[in-house]
Amino acid sequence: MNLQNLEKQKKKVEAQLLEFNRKISEEKKDKFVWMKIPEMEIEIQTQIHHKGKSYDDLVKEFGKEYLEENLPTYAQLQFLRNSEKYIDKLGLLKTWEFVKQEDEISKKNGYVAGFVAYSGCAYLDCDVDSGYSGSSLGVRFARKISRAKKSKSN
Repeated sequence: MNLQNLEKQKKKVEAQLLEFNRKISEEKKDKFVWMKIPEMEIEIQTQIHHKGKSYDDLVKEFGKEYLEENLPTYAQLQFLRNSEKYIDKLGLLKTWEFVKQEDEISKKNGYVAGFVAYSGCAYLDCDVDSGYSGSSLGVRFARKISRAKKSKSN
């Protein structure tokens, strides 16, 4: 077998592994409690999970496309943090979590974004190295409420 065929086989196996990990992760993520946020037409996980993992680890487990589509934005978390209705339920007084990278310059340089909140302040950190992990740093997902879910809840 030549090198080119081996490379093709390797890419195929890697794609299959990523899909397998994505399916496992899909099952895992639904074990977390989701909270509907009607004002934003989203649902968000109430707990941060996968603490101590780097963004690169999350990409291996969930896939880059899934992360880019399902990470909450800084604006979403800031809205929720500023709402007495959600701040305690989502633990937004003390959190450190990955968020969607919306800063194009940082994104181009390979940096990921994090939302950091303490009792006195909250901020967006746009220059986290994707290989960095921390024991408190984690992830939670947000997803749009589908039309079917909205009509059932009305």
